[in-house]
Amino acid sequence: MSINNETVQLIAKAILANTAIIQSLIDHLPNEAKAAVHAEVAMVAPVVVTPKVAPAPVAPVVVMPAPPVFTAPVAAPVAAPVAPVASDAPFTDGKGLIEYVMGSYKAMGPAKGAGIQAVLTQLGYGNINEVRPEHYGALFAGIEALKG
Repeated sequence: MSINNETVQLIAKAILANTAIIQSLIDHLPNEAKAAVHAEVAMVAPVVVTPKVAPAPVAPVVVMPAPPVFTAPVAAPVAAPVAPVASDAPFTDGKGLIEYVMGSYKAMGPAKGAGIQAVLTQLGYGNINEVRPEHYGALFAGIEALKG
């Protein structure tokens, strides 16, 4: 399978978007939790901390971030309850989804685990926090295929 420039750019944009969301979530954690997150990430990949600086009028530079870190989504206002969708996935909610994906990523390692982003992209999602319950089964099947 050959990957064209457009696919590479799409994957890079998705990774950058996930990284920005994750950094925002981490920024809002209590200091003790931040330390735990940084310790966990240090076991998987080097942590790159970038200071917040006002943007300067220069040409943009693309920086590849560390592998994605999956965290629990920030609580959003609750709309109407959603009926559960039958699937083969061993999880039924966002918390279970995050735990499964994190465990799978750790089990596969960074090289193979990076394929999780491709599964998300194939399902039409930019990051793990967007996955709707009706796609849990497809996400589970895709990740299990990576493990295969």
